[in-house]
Amino acid sequence: MTLAHNDGDWERVARSGRTRGREDAATRPRVLVVDDDEDGRAALEKLLRADGFATSTAPDGETAIAEASRARPHVVLADLQMQPLDGVELCRRLHEIDRDLPVIVMTAHSDMQSVIESLRVGAEDYLLKPLEYEAVRWCVERAVTRRTERLEVERQRAQIGALLGNLSEGVVIADASGSILMINDAARAILGLGDEDRPTLDALDSLAVHDLKGQPLTSAERPLVRALRSEPYVDYEVVLRKRSNGESRRVVSTGTSTRDAAGNVSLAIVLFRDVTDLRRLEQQRDEYVELISHDLRNPLSSTLMFLSTLKRAITKKGTTEHMHLVERAERNLWRMNAMLEEITQAASLESDALALRPVTCDLREIVDRVVDPMDDARARRITIEADDASPYLVFGDPSQLERVVANLLTNALKYSAEEAPVSVWLARTGGDVDLCVIDRGIGIAPESLVTLFDRYQRTTAGKAHASGLGLGLYIARQIVEAHHGQIQVFSEVGKGSTFRLTLPADTRSA
Repeated sequence: MTLAHNDGDWERVARSGRTRGREDAATRPRVLVVDDDEDGRAALEKLLRADGFATSTAPDGETAIAEASRARPHVVLADLQMQPLDGVELCRRLHEIDRDLPVIVMTAHSDMQSVIESLRVGAEDYLLKPLEYEAVRWCVERAVTRRTERLEVERQRAQIGALLGNLSEGVVIADASGSILMINDAARAILGLGDEDRPTLDALDSLAVHDLKGQPLTSAERPLVRALRSEPYVDYEVVLRKRSNGESRRVVSTGTSTRDAAGNVSLAIVLFRDVTDLRRLEQQRDEYVELISHDLRNPLSSTLMFLSTLKRAITKKGTTEHMHLVERAERNLWRMNAMLEEITQAASLESDALALRPVTCDLREIVDRVVDPMDDARARRITIEADDASPYLVFGDPSQLERVVANLLTNALKYSAEEAPVSVWLARTGGDVDLCVIDRGIGIAPESLVTLFDRYQRTTAGKAHASGLGLGLYIARQIVEAHHGQIQVFSEVGKGSTFRLTLPADTRSA
C-alpha cells in the first residue's frame, strides 16, 4: 500500500497524538487496518494512532476476522486485493460478526468492479491508492460518526420498542404511504393479527370492523386511514370481529399524525384499547341501577302516600303537635327520591340514552321558569341582567336546560350567606349565548375545581352545606355537552364563584 504524506503531516499528527494519547484508550474509536503490505499497514497504523485512534492490524482476512471477534473495532480499513480472502468476502464475513460495522475498502483504479461488489455487500466507503492521509482520516471520522448515530438511533428505537411493548394499549405507527413502521404486541392481540413481522395497510383494511350501529366501516372510516388523512380523533369506538375465533370486541382508538417541514403528513400514530369488558361492566351497572331504582321507587311512593294520609288525619283531628316530624320525614323521602333520579339520569347519560327534544327556546324565559316557583326569600336574592331586551335563543331541550339552570341557581343560593345576592347574566359572544350564575359565597378550593364536574364530586369548602350524591354538576355537564355547549367555573375561596354556561345561538330564525 502506498501512503502519501509529508513532514507537516507527521508533525501535526504527533502534536495531536500527544494530546489525545492522554485520553482513556477504551473511549477512543478503534480502527482495524487490514493489508498484506506490511510497510503500508504500519505507516497507516502509526498515523491513525498518533491522531488519537486506538488501532490494531491484520495481514490477511482470516486474521482480521479473528481480531474483530476478539476486540470489536469501530471501523475497518481493508485492502481489496488480498489472498486467500479478498476484501469483498472479508466485508461479508465481518458483517456476520457486526452488521453495523463500517468497512472502508482501499483499492487501485483498476479494481472498480471489486469496489462496486464490496459496496453491494455493505461496504461503507472506498479509498483509491495511493492514499492521502487527510482523505483516510476524514473517511474514518465520518464512519465513526455515522456508526455512533446509527447506534444511538438503534438504542432509542430499542427503548421505544421496550416502552411500547409493555403498554397495555395497542400502538400502530405508519409512514405517509401507509407502510407500517411499528406495531406492538398489544395491538396484534387487540386487532387479532398474526405474528408476521409487519402487517400491511391492506391487512388492516381487511379486518371485519363495524360501527356501533352494525354498519361495515368503509376504508376511509378506518382508524389508521383517518390518521393518515391528518384527521385527529379521540375515543373512536367500533366493533371488531376477530378472524381467529369470530369473537366480537369493542375497540376504542385515538389517532394523530406528525407533519414534515413542508406541512405534509410524515407519520400516523393510532392507539387502540379493548373496552369490551368495560362496556360489559357498564351494562351490568346500568341494569343494576335500573333494578335498584325500580325496587326503591315503589316503597318510596307508598311511604309518601302513607305520610300524606297521616298528615290529613292529624289535621282532621286537630292534634298537630307532631306534624313537624311527619313533614321532616316527608322532606327526607323526597330527598331520597331526588337522589334516585340523579343516579338514574347519570347512568342514562353515560350510556348515551339521553333523549333530547330540542326546540327554539329563550334562555331568559328558562331562567324565569326556574325562579318563579321559588319562595319569596330565595327569589328576592336573584337578579337577572342582560345586554339587551331581545330573546337569547338557543336550540335545545327546555326541560333539560331548566335542570341545568336550576342546579346552578340552587348551588349558588345554598353556598352563599342567607341574604347574599346571586346574579344571572345573559350575553352574546360571537355565535354563542352565555349564561353566567354569579354568587358571593364561600367559593371553591383550587384543588376541587379540576374535578368539580366529575361524578360524585363535592367541594371541600362546602362540607358543612353538602348534601346529595355530588351528581348535580356532573349531570349538568353531560346535558350541556349533549347540546354542543360548554360549562365552566371560576372561583376564589371566600369571594364566591361564577359558573358560565355557553350554548350555540339558534340563528335559524334570524
